[in-house]
Amino acid sequence: MDTARLEGLGLQVREDAAGTEAVLDLEASPLVNPVTRAFIPEVTFQVMGDRLIPIAPAAVVGLAPILVGALSDASDIEALLSDAFNEHIFHVQRRSAELQVLGLTPRVDEQTLELTTEVVDGELAVTLVADRLGNFRVARVQRGGEELPTGGGHTLELSEFRERAALTGYLAALFGEPAARPQPSPVGAGLVRFADIVEKFGAEALVPPRSALELLAQLQVEGKPYRFAAARVAGRTFRGLLAGPRGKVWAGRFELDEFPGIVRMVADLLKVAPEAVRLVGPDAPQE
Repeated sequence: MDTARLEGLGLQVREDAAGTEAVLDLEASPLVNPVTRAFIPEVTFQVMGDRLIPIAPAAVVGLAPILVGALSDASDIEALLSDAFNEHIFHVQRRSAELQVLGLTPRVDEQTLELTTEVVDGELAVTLVADRLGNFRVARVQRGGEELPTGGGHTLELSEFRERAALTGYLAALFGEPAARPQPSPVGAGLVRFADIVEKFGAEALVPPRSALELLAQLQVEGKPYRFAAARVAGRTFRGLLAGPRGKVWAGRFELDEFPGIVRMVADLLKVAPEAVRLVGPDAPQE
């Protein structure tokens, strides 16, 4: 980007080892950190082609880049920056409220304004972090105080979980005790088989449209243990997860009417014959 063009927009341009940086003076209309209530008097951008990428202070890092092409002066940059910053604050407030509804504690870093929370289920502790648009990803996973090196990076949509138990159940299926170490879960300890439901209530009984519905199936595929979990999102739409000895294999949504069945779906995902997939009971010994 031409230095004269940037300076014409009211930016202070400087070169360093990392490339070209441009500084926007916000003294006339500073941003306000909603946690510390401190003013943000200037923002530094990294110049990448025709884009201005916010890199300082920490509170603006990660905001959407600003395209220089359609800008006429500094006020245009200020307006776009303010809109992106306020949108981030909106998502922090929105997601914080959702976390509180689930009984989780939202934490906002006073410098980065990054929203995080920790979901604890027994020995499993999962740290979730939201990006500038409010999308959550798994940042850290610990089991029994030990870090799981492959735990981070998984994304999830928080609004799909209407209660804390649904979220903890999903994370437990994803990062819980390895399937190779079966956890005893006898039927008498609160586990309900779908066969029991059909036997007692009949196959024609209906599940109301807004009722929560979750299921967990344990499988063996060519001798290796896997877990399949599904939870109703709304109506006939479900969220599914397949986890194996090394963690998540697949996660996504599916429509009940298009669902081919657990065995067929797992066979397709793992690219094996259906005969190689075997559903096992929750109290069956793992090979």
